[in-house]
Amino acid sequence: MRVAGWRDLTLLGAASMMLAAGCGEGSQAECESFADCGGETPWCAPEQTCEALPPGHQIGVGDGSPGTVSLEEIYATERSMELTDLAFNPAEEHELWIVRREHESTEPCEEGNATAAGCAALEGSTTIIQNLGTAEENVIVKVDPNAWHFMRRPPAMAFGDNGFWATVGEERTANYLDGQADFMGPVLWSADLSLFGEEPPPGLNGSHFDMLHHAPYGMGIAHEVDNVYWVFNGMHGSLDRTDFNDDHGMGYDDHTDGEVLRYVNGELSRVEGVPSHMELDKETRLLYVADTGNSRIVRLNIDSGEMGDSITLPNYDGISVYDHMEGAELEEIVAPGTLEQPSGLALHDGVMFVSDQATGKLHAFTLEGEHLRELDTGLGAGALAGIAISPVDDSLYLVHQSEGKLYRVDIIL
Repeated sequence: MRVAGWRDLTLLGAASMMLAAGCGEGSQAECESFADCGGETPWCAPEQTCEALPPGHQIGVGDGSPGTVSLEEIYATERSMELTDLAFNPAEEHELWIVRREHESTEPCEEGNATAAGCAALEGSTTIIQNLGTAEENVIVKVDPNAWHFMRRPPAMAFGDNGFWATVGEERTANYLDGQADFMGPVLWSADLSLFGEEPPPGLNGSHFDMLHHAPYGMGIAHEVDNVYWVFNGMHGSLDRTDFNDDHGMGYDDHTDGEVLRYVNGELSRVEGVPSHMELDKETRLLYVADTGNSRIVRLNIDSGEMGDSITLPNYDGISVYDHMEGAELEEIVAPGTLEQPSGLALHDGVMFVSDQATGKLHAFTLEGEHLRELDTGLGAGALAGIAISPVDDSLYLVHQSEGKLYRVDIIL
């Protein structure tokens, strides 16, 4: 039996079958297979008793081989592209957003030597799937009018709780590639589809609502509060607390009220082309990070550290708060060895899910780094990037980066 969201078992007629087999809700009945169990205890555990599904069951409850789950293809890009990250809109639980980017081009995009193909390959875009999994499902593709600058090769996105969301760009500059300034950083967008991706009023620039230019090779991003986002700064190997403060409005360019505090400078490492996602546990205020280049998972106590020296110029946005933080607590919770290139990361019900792009495996850990289970998706190296848990039925969704596909993991009972 294949189950897309185990809480829907009764809708599939399973509950009556299981109860007839003598395994009611809350019981510890003996079993030989999943067919002997059901209700609140659908899992035939290794001890041959019917139990609740174990932590991390979203990636399967078998031996971790590809056949222990079914990967259901939900969406594929209309042409060959990469998918790097995905997130459910907190204001619309059936609405899934996916960030996309072009495959890298060998064509030039330099001042005085620019080709349409070379520069267009730098543009990212977004797919929004409304009413996901319902009869009213609707797919919308949005491209910012100046995606070449504002959504340059995006590896990651994060929703805020105020109607905004943000991206980072895996590139050194947001101008011509031979530009001297390391002019790239996070961008703030509206989740209002009547604004995002639409043409701004005359004289304004794109549909973005804010940007700061101090995090080249951005690899991951996570929301904290209001317009505050944490950024994996790939150039400096740091975690940057970036506060856009008040947005400047759609298409404007006053960034001077922004603030940047740089933590654990030089302690992280990126892998070119592989997103390094992260997520903040807002209750414990611990930021979990896929430190891809160091093959590990780390977490930062975001309340640790104290103000240090100012960051060396240039200060492209003219911001007044632009400083290092010293003495912050960065803890290694999954040491190198279990993971090769951790990429996607999601927290759910006390479990941390991680995708490994080098192996095509999904892993589940406790929040203290204890390994719970793993799944070989069979998708191979270069596939896995962003992952997300559905707020509707707890299913895990993942993107296949190189093939531009979205999958749902359906557990098999």
